[in-house]
Amino acid sequence: MRELHIFFIAGENSGDIHAANMLRAMRRLYPKVKAVGLGGPQLEAAGMELRRDMVKDLAIIGLAGVVRNFMKIRRVFLETEAYLREHRPDAIVLVDYAGFNIRMADRAKRLGIPVIWYISPQIWAWHKERIHTLARVVDLMMVIFPFEVGLYRAKNVDVVHVGHPLFDLIKIDQTKDEVFGEYGLDPDKPLITIVPGSRKREVEDFLRIMLEGARRYREAHPGTQFVIIRASTISREMLELIVEKENLSFPVQIVDRFRYNLRQYADFSWVKSGTSTLEAAILGAPHLIVYKVNFLTWVIGKQLFTISFIGLPNIVAGSTIVPELLQDEFTPLNLAEKTAHYMDQPEEYQQMLRDLRRVKEMLGGPGASRKAARTVLEFCGIEPEQMEHDAPGSTSPSPHGGKHRGRTPPPPPGSKHRERNLLTGS
Repeated sequence: MRELHIFFIAGENSGDIHAANMLRAMRRLYPKVKAVGLGGPQLEAAGMELRRDMVKDLAIIGLAGVVRNFMKIRRVFLETEAYLREHRPDAIVLVDYAGFNIRMADRAKRLGIPVIWYISPQIWAWHKERIHTLARVVDLMMVIFPFEVGLYRAKNVDVVHVGHPLFDLIKIDQTKDEVFGEYGLDPDKPLITIVPGSRKREVEDFLRIMLEGARRYREAHPGTQFVIIRASTISREMLELIVEKENLSFPVQIVDRFRYNLRQYADFSWVKSGTSTLEAAILGAPHLIVYKVNFLTWVIGKQLFTISFIGLPNIVAGSTIVPELLQDEFTPLNLAEKTAHYMDQPEEYQQMLRDLRRVKEMLGGPGASRKAARTVLEFCGIEPEQMEHDAPGSTSPSPHGGKHRGRTPPPPPGSKHRERNLLTGS
């Protein structure tokens, strides 16, 4: 059994998590995988030799963040290029993080290293012209949304739909009474979860607005409970300090255990735009999508954005099924009023539940990490009979059918409303 040397790059928390799950699946199928790369604590915990913690040091937001960190980014880029030139891994696996990874893909391609991309850049939303570069530098594209396949096939890119890896992460293993009991919450009173994101700067900017929104909402809806969902990249101490400064008259707990369980049974959520909104859709959890960036980044983004919404559930649905509070619309008053619109009108609440259930069905089901792992291994020349059978169904043929690829490039409201939903299994 030969050793397979794979270089990973995942620059953000969600990419770190999904890449780590794929790496674990690869090693279950083929134990002799040597993983080296740029990522975060999840990839390191999965056994990758971490050359730089990108999640901690370079999870950059917007144009201003790129400008401030330009020299650091350049240093990491050159160090990585030097490693690839010296060690020549069997393949490089790039996970999202488009700005950095597209340039690195070009360098790897010039060095003759096969380029595999997992989780496509959102070319259907903005920077549509990037598909021409991707078609030139990517040898295998593994996409998570079914509608992405046609975009790449039209450019003769070798593309595989592996499904969405969030299904492999989200597991509900408690009843409502059990998870509410863990945090001393009252299951008979409404619960709103606050999901401010996984980047320090975003949490600092957004959480104060969300907590003031909680204060305003409780003025008209006394007894409503609020909790903050803590991302692993954000310290509890930071969240506690922000909550303390708001001097609220009601408790707001910080949740870092049983997060999906609690979000599943919450009546409503306020969620920062990004992966967490798709988690909410999979959980069938009604929510509002919020986001704000500095003025310059917003103006430039508006010129590049090619669709009418930024929330992933809305993009998948093809229409606005979840309200988006962006820029100046992201205010405490709007949070309170929009939430009341759904919580006080059962028919509106139920319609959002139906729409979210439809999005979940469109995304497919679990198994993306294993399918992506098998696809990478077979692309690198590992035959199916060389792989171990890690789970029932894992011997199903991959899209490449065991063909040896190696370095050969491919051819060009209220609780009662939620309870009703949970009983239907959505």
